[in-house]
Amino acid sequence: MDTYRVGGSKYLKISWDEVEELVENLAGKIVSSYRFDLLVGVLRGGMIVAHLLSDILGIDEIYPVGCSSYTDIYKHSQVRVYHPLIIDNLEDKKLLVVDDVADSGETLKTIVQKIIAPKNPGEYRTATLHIKPWSTFKPDYYVDVVDAWIVYPWEKYEMIKLLGPRFIQSLGEEDGLSMLGELVGKNISKIKHFLLTLSSST
Repeated sequence: MDTYRVGGSKYLKISWDEVEELVENLAGKIVSSYRFDLLVGVLRGGMIVAHLLSDILGIDEIYPVGCSSYTDIYKHSQVRVYHPLIIDNLEDKKLLVVDDVADSGETLKTIVQKIIAPKNPGEYRTATLHIKPWSTFKPDYYVDVVDAWIVYPWEKYEMIKLLGPRFIQSLGEEDGLSMLGELVGKNISKIKHFLLTLSSST
């Protein structure tokens, strides 16, 4: 895992191999203390983690729930549920709610309080790969505490869009694009092409 500092902010690069290792560690923590019937994955990154956990733990049922709260890097708004959980009744069901990271903690807090608990589950627990030191919600299971903005491998294009202008402003075009390329694992020409495509579509 590599850390980058730009304009007073810190970014942590996570590779696919590192994600798999984190998920394996998370599964090890879960399997030793909790048996459950189904997984609920928080869209978008949590659904990827839930999929990997389902393979390792042998749980076939995965259901998505969609929430959004970020307006920009390090900026949050009120949590908005845009894809509700489609299961009406969770009585006698034991489930695990999975996200990639507990940052502010508001997303997981909203999901368990407003979506999961009202459906009367037999039991539910929560799990993430990472938790931030300032999170107001502590998952039952997590692997690492991280105080940087995490760049997961499934977020490369989103990070180019959000960080491209910021890196260029802080470091200049050449150095900014070079560092962004290292962070997302893309060459500069591809990044330039993607940013140009974005600008022409807006």
